[in-house]
Amino acid sequence: MFTYCVTFRIKNATIGGKTYQNRYDSIIENAYEGEGLWDEPTSFLLIASDLHTNEFAKNVVKGLSRQHDMAFIFDPQDKSACYFGDIEDEDILLSFFPKATKI
Repeated sequence: MFTYCVTFRIKNATIGGKTYQNRYDSIIENAYEGEGLWDEPTSFLLIASDLHTNEFAKNVVKGLSRQHDMAFIFDPQDKSACYFGDIEDEDILLSFFPKATKI
């Protein structure tokens, strides 16, 4: 079992027929596997999963727009991380997580 920190930003717009709420709901639905989920903050989740980081991250972002939304998924135990989408300051993100994989 792995524990992941997931943070994200979703553009408040309808993109490809999906509203903000549709895309927000997709993150929650795609991430939650019945093992554990804390989703009280607006754009931060703690999630338990049996999937490895890359596989888990790809599943989480399935409903997002690469051009308009962003997500960062991090395993605090092994320090593996993935990022997706509209990252404005990629160099700063990578200065903290140099081994993070773009998905």
